[in-house]
Amino acid sequence: MKKNMTQEQLIEKAKLTRSQLYYIEADRRGIHLTTLFAICNGLGVSLVEFVSYLDDSFTPSISSIEAPGATIG
Repeated sequence: MKKNMTQEQLIEKAKLTRSQLYYIEADRRGIHLTTLFAICNGLGVSLVEFVSYLDDSFTPSISSIEAPGATIG
């Protein structure tokens, strides 16, 4: 998915901070669903369109998905 957008433009359009984007890119922190929607909105794509561009080998682990108030295990 190529949008010809700088990181700064995405940060502005998605209303993120630089540190949020850094931690997401560095895989240092799980991503909240609301943040994922903000990124999609900033890119001008739906969540379905965004996910369809992911590599087929990508398999998120359940522990990387954050849900407020939810416990797993």
